[in-house]
Amino acid sequence: MAQAILVERKGPFAYMTLNRPRRGNLINHTMMNQLAELVNGFSEDKDLRAVVLRGSGKDFCHGRDPRPGPGKPPETAFELQDRVFSRILAVYKAFRDCPAPVVSVVQGKALGFGCALVGGSDIAIAAEEARFALPEMAHGIAPTLAMSALAKVAPKALANMVYSIDEIDASTALSVGLVSQVTPTERLDDTLSSLLEKLAGYDVAAIRTVKRFIATGPRLDPDTMSDLAGYTLATVNTRPK
Repeated sequence: MAQAILVERKGPFAYMTLNRPRRGNLINHTMMNQLAELVNGFSEDKDLRAVVLRGSGKDFCHGRDPRPGPGKPPETAFELQDRVFSRILAVYKAFRDCPAPVVSVVQGKALGFGCALVGGSDIAIAAEEARFALPEMAHGIAPTLAMSALAKVAPKALANMVYSIDEIDASTALSVGLVSQVTPTERLDDTLSSLLEKLAGYDVAAIRTVKRFIATGPRLDPDTMSDLAGYTLATVNTRPK
């Protein structure tokens, strides 16, 4: 049986590929746990410059597998949070906590949890034909978990995605802050390679400092953000080599 998530280390980069192409790379409970464990494990690698997340086949990820996990269905809010929701949130937290940037490379559809993975990435490169949607409301689910990973998306655009459940195209995703860059489908690999080539030449500490600052600085008032910028750079520039 093929592995549901392919993992490979190439030089200073780690690659994870969702590998259920016949099912749109739907993520089941086992894969959910594995994603968090893999990214948390990568966090221990001092030389890692980026984690690349991709989907095999024509689509990035159609979301979570609707089939129930092992055991009887959760009967209380506590059980639902502990057995299902906490696992989803653990993936988002792993992405945030990973000191190296997480780069999503998106082709085809990124739906539901798949869309949230893109939003939770530090950088997302999308093919021109990529499409994004949050279809949960049609199934009676308020997608608050996915929305928590899409905090960088413009609020009105996010609200429209949730309520309309319509797919948005790559150019719209770029305009609302869901993705970082849009490229012709045939140049998706070349665009990723160009980014990784640049990252390979940067100082590891500088790469990680930028991720931390982007996560923290914009939430601060201007004076505090300026102080943080100065002290952070001074600390990085005077560290033992």
